[in-house]
Amino acid sequence: MKTRLFMPAVLLTLSLISMGQALAEDRCQVPKDQWQPQSALEAKLVEQGWTIKRIKEDDGCYEVYATDAEGKRREVYFDPKTLEPVGEDE
Repeated sequence: MKTRLFMPAVLLTLSLISMGQALAEDRCQVPKDQWQPQSALEAKLVEQGWTIKRIKEDDGCYEVYATDAEGKRREVYFDPKTLEPVGEDE
């Protein structure tokens, strides 16, 4: 009985993971020549009270590891053209 429930659960989990990865890859579709510099994003977030740990490029987005103004640790994806948030990992 446990085996009959285990396999569908594994398949569901794998499909949700792959679906999440596909969505992450579609977040930012901006040509590189239209990107704003990382320093502009950092300045914007620092002005909002964030403490930046790291900014890196990931799947066409800026991925920011930081602590926000309320002290919450955040991992947020930003559109490199608009510098607006497009997703977050919890």
